[in-house]
Amino acid sequence: MSNDYKVSRIGNEKSPKLIILLCNPGGDAKYYKRLAEYPMDKDGFYKPTGMNLHIYREYCEWWDNILKKTDKFGIKDTDILALEYYPYHTKRSNNSKHWNWDNFAQKSLSQNKELLLKHIANGVPVFGYYYGFWLNDKDVGEQLSKLNKKQFCKSRNGLGQSLKLKDLETWLQTITD
Repeated sequence: MSNDYKVSRIGNEKSPKLIILLCNPGGDAKYYKRLAEYPMDKDGFYKPTGMNLHIYREYCEWWDNILKKTDKFGIKDTDILALEYYPYHTKRSNNSKHWNWDNFAQKSLSQNKELLLKHIANGVPVFGYYYGFWLNDKDVGEQLSKLNKKQFCKSRNGLGQSLKLKDLETWLQTITD
């Protein structure tokens, strides 16, 4: 792969109004040109942290579908922080042995956990799109499990995007009323 296109987090790191937890679907080095980050890099927008979701959605239908739901409830793409447990487009997320992770992945996880805990303490609601590793993590799992259903929503496991989007929409309805 000419560029790993690693992504540890996307969006508003300083003052999000919504956090979305992700775990990394992995990336196949043979098909890097299929990744949204490839044309983003060619157009000068790619970076491993803090990419703007407003721009990102123009390159990635998956994100655009999520952001259409948040738009519906007045949550702007500039108000969202998406945190990866293991940096996107690196290795498959089933490798949870942190000591095997490269320095970028270890540093990303540490920073993402710090951001998550800070924003939870400030009352920022959290949607667990892919949340399993987060809940099983000794540093953040306990804090997540203490949150009520308005503070933390777990999407149903193993479902495709349309059903996870329905979970997001239903939850956003309850927290924005």
